Amino acid sequence: MKNLKIKGFEFESCKEKIPYSLIHDSKPIRLSEEMTMALELLLWYVPNINSMQSSKNELVSSMDFDDFVFGICKEKMNLNNSDVCFLDDISPDVVNFYLKVLCPRDEKLILTRALNESKTDSLLRHIRNSIAHGCFNVVSDLFIGFDFKSSANKLSECSAIIKIKPQNLLKALLALEDEVTSERLAQIALQRTGYYVEKFGKYDSSHSFDFFVKKDDKNFALEVKKYNGFETLPQDEVDKLVRQFENISKDLIPILFINTSLLTDKSKERLLQEKIIILDIKNIKKMLNKRDMIGEIVKDSGAL
Repeated sequence: MKNLKIKGFEFESCKEKIPYSLIHDSKPIRLSEEMTMALELLLWYVPNINSMQSSKNELVSSMDFDDFVFGICKEKMNLNNSDVCFLDDISPDVVNFYLKVLCPRDEKLILTRALNESKTDSLLRHIRNSIAHGCFNVVSDLFIGFDFKSSANKLSECSAIIKIKPQNLLKALLALEDEVTSERLAQIALQRTGYYVEKFGKYDSSHSFDFFVKKDDKNFALEVKKYNGFETLPQDEVDKLVRQFENISKDLIPILFINTSLLTDKSKERLLQEKIIILDIKNIKKMLNKRDMIGEIVKDSGAL
């Protein structure tokens, strides 16, 4: 233990470790309801996997919002920064620390990443691999899994060690569908820069927008738009956006959160002429770092 050191990561110090084996005593292994549901989600339903049942979620694999998405997973799994590390490789000493005895406290993730792989995609890939290859067990109320390279029933290089509670894993997997959304991303970015945010219907049920947003003496109507089927938006879609913001209260400043790669220069100019603030991915990233891009845009555009 004294020779094990990973910067920023805390190994468990536990006197009463539980011995275990990766070989299951009873076959099939008895799993809790939470673990069974987590397995089903991992196999068929989590975003961006090769399954007919899997939905597409660009945020999960986005390197731009890597920390945002993985941060939600960590929160749901009750993990601190000191419980998680990403390494280029995992030494045999670290593997041996977890392989045959287990501290029944403290959930931990030790992961490697493929090139340009998001942290969340790495986590999902390694958990699925450990389950698919049978390199896991459930000890007390903890799932312990390893992602080994294997050949001829021999285990070699380890690329991940996962020690988590099944119920917390389930919470994280469900959050990928419910909370890892563009709407949630926009809401968090706004709140981090001091804006009050609520569902627009609570403010005014006669118009359909995603959020009513307020800061100081400025009120906003914010709409989040996702267009997976377009490379660039055709003119009729731009016209629809303009019409959506027509006839709203003069006290409201319209905001459109959209991937600006979808907009031609002509479309951007049209929206700006209609005094619609355009928030793009770069602006949202800056707001996640507590820079008030809406305030800057309002200040710079004297017409608003």
